[in-house]
Amino acid sequence: MSAETPARPEGPPPNVPLIHRPGEGSAHAVLARPPLPERKRLLVVDDELPVLNLVARALATDNYDIRTAGSGPEAVALLDAPGAQGVDLLVTDLMMPGMTGRQLAAKVRERCPAVRVLYVTGFADNLFTGVQELGDGESFIEKPFGIDMLLEATRLLMFGHISDCAPPADRRDNAGEFDDRRLRARLVRFLKKIKIA
Repeated sequence: MSAETPARPEGPPPNVPLIHRPGEGSAHAVLARPPLPERKRLLVVDDELPVLNLVARALATDNYDIRTAGSGPEAVALLDAPGAQGVDLLVTDLMMPGMTGRQLAAKVRERCPAVRVLYVTGFADNLFTGVQELGDGESFIEKPFGIDMLLEATRLLMFGHISDCAPPADRRDNAGEFDDRRLRARLVRFLKKIKIA
C-alpha cells in the first residue's frame, strides 16, 4: 500500500482574513477592512520560502500587485529586468544571507527613490545597528506577527491610515463635554470612587 500525500487545500491558509470585494462572494459579507482605493506594487523578499509565501498571500488579500523574491540579488534582478515596473513598497526580511534587507533597500532606492520599506525581523535590535533611527518611509514589524498586524502596517506605511472610514469623533473636541459643572461632577464621582472625597 503506497502512502499518498494529502492534497493541498485550496484557499487561504488558516487565520488569513479574506476581504470580500463588491461583486464577489456573498452579498451579505461584511468588510472587515475596506479594499484599497488604489492598487500599489509590492516587492516581498524573504529567504525562508514558507514565510515569503505566507506574507505574499496575506498581502494579496489587500488588493496589492505583488512580486516575490527569495533573496536580495533575485529582487534586484527582478527590478533590472527589461520592462520591469518600479515598486511602491518593499517588504523585506532584515537578516538574509548575501544581502541584508537594509542593503537591499538601498539598491531598490537607487531604482525607485520614492519606495517605502517595511522590514520584517525577529531581531529588532539589529535593525538599529549603526543608526539611531529609521529613515523616512521606513518602518519595521517584529516576528512573530499576526496577519492583521501585517496588513495594518503596510496600509499605515503606504497611506498613513488603515482605512478610508472616518475615525470616531474625539469627545475632547466637544466644548460642552468639559464645562465646569460637568467636569466638577465627574471629578467628585471619581474621588468618591477611590474614597478620597
